[in-house]
Amino acid sequence: MLMRNVRVNGKRTSMKLMPVEWESLEEICARERMTMSELVTLIDAERYDSDNLTGCVRVYALCYFRRAAAMTEPMPRHRAQSLSVAAE
Repeated sequence: MLMRNVRVNGKRTSMKLMPVEWESLEEICARERMTMSELVTLIDAERYDSDNLTGCVRVYALCYFRRAAAMTEPMPRHRAQSLSVAAE
């Protein structure tokens, strides 16, 4: 886990995420041409009943990439199987 400071609505806060989660957020920022502070401020503004900003950030990243995956063509079955074997 890595703890980083992020500005949300101009106020500094810290979040602890796995390195792959930080990398995912950085990729979202690059794709959307926004800073990390802008992204986390956007996520903060959209959370309704949750007091857990870090959890909302995780869910946002998951949903972002699920939507992106849904917009691409399905991976051929043989390619998907070779990826799962390579991961083992």
